[in-house]
Amino acid sequence: MTMGYRRPHRTGVAVAATALVLAAGAAVTSGLALVRPIASAQHTVNVVEPPPATYSSTEIAAAKNATCSAWDQAARTITSVGKQRASIAATTGRSSPETNEARTVEKRTTATQMSFLRTQLSPATPGDIRQTVSDWMASQIDAMHGVNVRDWDASNSAITRGNDLVDVIDAKCGLS
Repeated sequence: MTMGYRRPHRTGVAVAATALVLAAGAAVTSGLALVRPIASAQHTVNVVEPPPATYSSTEIAAAKNATCSAWDQAARTITSVGKQRASIAATTGRSSPETNEARTVEKRTTATQMSFLRTQLSPATPGDIRQTVSDWMASQIDAMHGVNVRDWDASNSAITRGNDLVDVIDAKCGLS
């Protein structure tokens, strides 16, 4: 038995040739896309800034009173807790467990009072009062940070900076 010679089907050759042409076309198209990227569509958006907020004199006065009252409360609370910690440290020693607990309470109280005070600073608060109170808050945070890292000079400097701002805030708020 001999096998006869079979000729390939013409349809198979045609399909293979078509696939080769399509693959070559895809390669050429991909190459062109890499060489010459398509520019993305340009969108134009007109941004119109809102007008600056304006507040009535009543709103400004209310915001000033709220900020000043909150600052006075926060400052008195922080001072009171600091005095308690200093008193405990004087009687039990600076490294006693009681002093460490008092220092922890002082830090916690300062953090909560800063959070409270931030809620009372509104955009209607006069800028000079808002900035001075923010500077005082930063000095309190810096002082606590100095205590946390045991950098007593930095802590003392921040406390002095905060104490200097107390008189300024008192005068601006009319508390003195």
